[in-house]
Amino acid sequence: MFESRENYYSINGKRQILIAEDEMINRELLGNILEEYFVISYAEDGEQTMQIIEEEKDTLSLVLLDLNMPKKNGQDVLREMKERSELKNIPVIVLTADREAEVESLHLGAVDFIPKPYPEAGVILARVNRTIELFEDRELISSTERDNVTGLYNKEYFYKYIEQYDIHRAASTDAAILDINHFHIINDRFGMSYGDRVLKQIAMRLRDLVHEAGGMVCRKEADMFLIYAPSGLDYEKLIECTSAELSRDDTAGSHIRLRMGVYRDVDKSISVESRFDRAKMASDQIRNNLTKSVEYYDDSLRKQELYVERLIDDFKESIQDGHFVVYFQPKFDIRPREAVLASAEALVRWKHPELGMISPGTFISLFEGNGLIQQLDNFVWWTAARQIREWKDRLGYAVPISINVSRIDLYDPKLIETLTNIIMECRIEPSELLLEITESAYTDDSDTIVDTLNELRRLGFRIEMDDFGSGYSSLNMLSTLPIDVIKLDMKFIKSAFSMKKDTRMLEVIIDMAKYLEVPVIAEGVETKEQMEALREIGCDIVQGYYFSKPIPADEFEDFIIKRRDIDKEMKSEWSQISEKKEETLSGISFASIAQALSQDYFSIYYVDTETDWFIEYSADKEYDTLGIEKGGEDFFNLSRKNITRVIYPEDMDEFLRVFTKENVLAELEHNKSFTLNYRLMFGDTPTYVSMKAIRMADKNDKHIVIGVNNIDAQMKREQAYQEAIKKGKIS
Repeated sequence: MFESRENYYSINGKRQILIAEDEMINRELLGNILEEYFVISYAEDGEQTMQIIEEEKDTLSLVLLDLNMPKKNGQDVLREMKERSELKNIPVIVLTADREAEVESLHLGAVDFIPKPYPEAGVILARVNRTIELFEDRELISSTERDNVTGLYNKEYFYKYIEQYDIHRAASTDAAILDINHFHIINDRFGMSYGDRVLKQIAMRLRDLVHEAGGMVCRKEADMFLIYAPSGLDYEKLIECTSAELSRDDTAGSHIRLRMGVYRDVDKSISVESRFDRAKMASDQIRNNLTKSVEYYDDSLRKQELYVERLIDDFKESIQDGHFVVYFQPKFDIRPREAVLASAEALVRWKHPELGMISPGTFISLFEGNGLIQQLDNFVWWTAARQIREWKDRLGYAVPISINVSRIDLYDPKLIETLTNIIMECRIEPSELLLEITESAYTDDSDTIVDTLNELRRLGFRIEMDDFGSGYSSLNMLSTLPIDVIKLDMKFIKSAFSMKKDTRMLEVIIDMAKYLEVPVIAEGVETKEQMEALREIGCDIVQGYYFSKPIPADEFEDFIIKRRDIDKEMKSEWSQISEKKEETLSGISFASIAQALSQDYFSIYYVDTETDWFIEYSADKEYDTLGIEKGGEDFFNLSRKNITRVIYPEDMDEFLRVFTKENVLAELEHNKSFTLNYRLMFGDTPTYVSMKAIRMADKNDKHIVIGVNNIDAQMKREQAYQEAIKKGKIS
């Protein structure tokens, strides 16, 4: 009722007392005794008494009430105060000479009495002070044991009262939990004050119905209410009556849905908290069920509870004994005519020695909830990295592996240190360990997460946004967050290829990703039809049962070996152009290419236009020889992405507009070459360069050569040449 002891005082620092007495001499007598210590109000009849109590209820510390008054007697005043919740806690001392009336007055709520004729002043003052002191102590305790929004017990006191309740009741009892579905949305839409009003309405209705049955109610937290009552309460009726109360509110009452979990005939040998945990487990079963509002805890939920406890207990031993196994599901690049292995995702499986194969859908969410997911993630990360190293050592080849980084991992201040240690100890590149971050993780404390991911990218890691399209999606995220790849959610893919086969949203996302030069992975692809449709709308990579389910490392090797052999075959084909005596792979004059261009080409790319695979040759600083720098895939997209980091800003838009695969090939259909001039930033100085493309005159005209030369270097050499002529050094 009171939030601080200041409520017990009037403005001049004295407690306030009402003397309700129809005889003037008695009023003055009591007033003379008490006025030195209290602020006194006076009433001469019952109606005036009720009026003053009503007006001053928030500051009134005590009522001295004569039973025999005109208009309304003292017992009528007591009855009315008892019936009104805001008045019933104001202490009343009855003034009477009728000994029989004392007992009835005590039943009506009076806390003490002072007999007539009045005793000496010291006795009256002592009784008044003691009554006020007890009242204030009781109110102070009450203010700490009750929720200040609803007036119901808070959890701590509620549990203590249940323990006392059980001592005095041998009959069976139920523990129940009532939840409001999506209460945070109500607060967001209609405001906190409206939300508090809803909580008060629910609290009042529950209190009336449950108290009537001999039970108790508590508000545990937010939108959760606890009920402890004798078994047999009609919980469906309880929900129905409470919902009906809310539906009268024309703001949002009809949209508020309540659900309840009930643990009937509780086992009193377990803790009070465990009883309500079981009720909560039942309530969670119908969290998204629109047809059912009450669920009861039963043996099946008990078995599930024991099963969950067993999983938690066995986790540490299973990690140590190797019962967790990492499987790999391949991801295929579908841009070439024949799809090729691009990477894989590391997925954990639990081969329990007694419980058998346990579904990740069972234990992942469990471990996310209790924090064990960090240990499991670390196990998967190390296992994947060591496997990459082992494949590279034994097979001479490996593909990048995606590892899942949970929301909890992102808040670990040692995350960057952990990942760095993994790649250093396993002797792999950061780019070989792809980091899959669930899309929803970006919505929580995004500044902190973005800073962490930016640092990881700076170190060479690539970030894949997992589950894109699962409900939090914003296309703006693609341009504002540190993302290298987006991975479309499996449910999103299935929905797009449902009976309606509406892929328009997929096309929008893929087009936007293409514009921002972010590759797209589609997971959950199960049929050739889906794969072909995704290829048609521009998806880059697919993952799913169409190609392979997740498989153990030894089985996945077949995919790696096949990809390795494809690379060897491709490199062999490309190396045939260098079989002339004067052409070697280590330092090549490259007559058939370089002569077709001109001097000062510091990079030359040999590109397969069907697959977009390429080999890059780079010249040394004198531009005299060419050497193989590296090979790669997706030449045009990779080039467009990389050059934006070094191109002169004013030239960027024009370069991106002109330099597309379609535009280059179309130009080469009608002309011998394609040329594009622009500036690159070498340090702080813009340098003019020229890109030139020609089609190779070999047996397979799918190959083109693209060279980038330094125009500034040519101009400087020409100037030097002219200077030498003037000085007679050359003729």
